[in-house]
Order: sequence, then structure tokens, then C-alpha cells
Amino acid sequence: MFEVRVPMTSANVACGFDTLGIAFQEYSIFDFELSDRLEFVNFEEEFCNEDNLVYIAFKKALNFLNKTIKGVKISLKKQAPIARGLGSSSTCVVAGIYGAYLLTGSEINKNDILKIATEIEGHPDNVAPAIFGNLCASCLVDDEAITVQYDVDDRFNFMALIPNFETKTADARKALPKELPLKDAIFSLSRLGIVLRAFENYDISILRKVLADKIHEPYRKKLIYEYDEVRNICESIESYGFFISGSGSTLINILKNENNVELIKEKLKKLKYDWKVLFVKADKEGTTYEERNV
Repeated sequence: MFEVRVPMTSANVACGFDTLGIAFQEYSIFDFELSDRLEFVNFEEEFCNEDNLVYIAFKKALNFLNKTIKGVKISLKKQAPIARGLGSSSTCVVAGIYGAYLLTGSEINKNDILKIATEIEGHPDNVAPAIFGNLCASCLVDDEAITVQYDVDDRFNFMALIPNFETKTADARKALPKELPLKDAIFSLSRLGIVLRAFENYDISILRKVLADKIHEPYRKKLIYEYDEVRNICESIESYGFFISGSGSTLINILKNENNVELIKEKLKKLKYDWKVLFVKADKEGTTYEERNV
């Protein structure tokens, strides 16, 4: 039996629309065990079939490796928040691929795993940090997924503010304009290199100035109830950066003082919607695994 731990991720980091993703120390955890049939444990009933995303990725990896197995038992032990912009689908995809590699005794090749995961997801910005950890800048070049990792300074503290409603990715895509003013594209692109260096060097004073976007956030924030109220609360207490996680509905706040998390929580309780807060650090390892005795 192998336990696979995949970090939850946040894509579209402010000005890094469709290119930047960061991994956090909050994990989806799955067990994979050889079986004489297909089995699912702890999944909701609707996902206990061959359309399970973990199993779809598992099969695709087997095909890539040119391997076969009789059956597999997949157990869900912990899952990142679903449909909240924290890479829950990516954790399923990456876990399934790792499961196939491990149960067939294949050598782990993260670049190949990125290739398989990107083919399933359609883009690498969420799966790359899930595989490699840290902050990843990713793109597709002639259908090849290319990613570069940037080391996030250990002093960074992140708050994931997770509401009790979801924002559908399809709706978030529809909210984007078909054409973008040149000045708005320049606004975001001119900040990208500075943001990367600020995360590496813990330059929070610079980060506060440049962590902004005009490509997707002005349009998508309208889909997130109480966006302005939550942002105002964070900025009134402490915020060195605030951005939408993925396509939402989760919001990310960056702060120095961990004690301020409780102050922000208290103010969030006064809002109409139920906002859950996760205090997280950047994950540096990406997906990890451990062999366990059955």
C-alpha cells in the first residue's frame, strides 16, 4: 500500500493569470493498494465508479507507462476543499498518476507526470505546484508543459479564506472579456517579474505595491459574494497581498503576524456568509508518498 500526499494549490496568483500557481501545506491524501477488482473507500457514492477523476488519471498513467494491473483499491483519507479554487481536481489527478507509478514499480519522473496531468487538466498552472511544490510559473508551448519553480521565503504566511459557496470555473471564464485593453495587459505583465523576486526575497513592502491584477480579478470578484467586505477586513488589520485563489471562491491574504489571524476571523463572523479560515505556509516538496504495510 502507498500513501500519496498532494498539496492543495492556488493558481492565478494575482498578476500571474493562467501562469502562476503556489502549493500550500494543506493536503489531499489517498491510499493506493493492489486488488483483484476496482474499489473505492470514503468517496461519495457518485464518485465510486470508473468516472472517478483519481481513477481516470490512474488509468491514463498506466497507458503512458504501458503497464496493466488487475484492480486497485483507492482510499480517500483527506481532501482539499472542493470547488473552491484550491486545486482539488489537480490533487486528484496528480494522486492518481502517482498511484499508477508506485503500484507498477515505475521510477518517478516528475516531468512525465506533469505531461500526463496537463493532458488531463488542459493546463499546467495548478498541477505543476501540486507536483513540484513552491511557486511555479508554467506555460504550454506546442502542447508541451514547461514549468519553473521559485522558492517562496519561509517567512511568508498565507490565509485561505474559504466561503460556504462555490464559484464555478465555467462561470468565471465567462466573466472574462473577449478583448482586453493594452494598458490593462501591461499593468499585470509589468508586475510579474517583480512579484516572483518578492516571493523569493520576502520583500513584502514591494509585494504589497505590485500584487495586483487587471486581467481577471476585476471581472471575477463580482462573482464572489462579500469580496469587498472580506478584503476590507483583511486590509484593515493586516494585508501584504490579497488575491483570488484560482477562479474562486476562495480568497488569499498574505500577512506577517500570525496572531492577526484570530482578529480577522472574529470580524468575518459578522458577515452573512460563513467564511472558514486556513492559516497555511508554502509547501516546498510537492507530492510525496510513503509505502505502508497492509
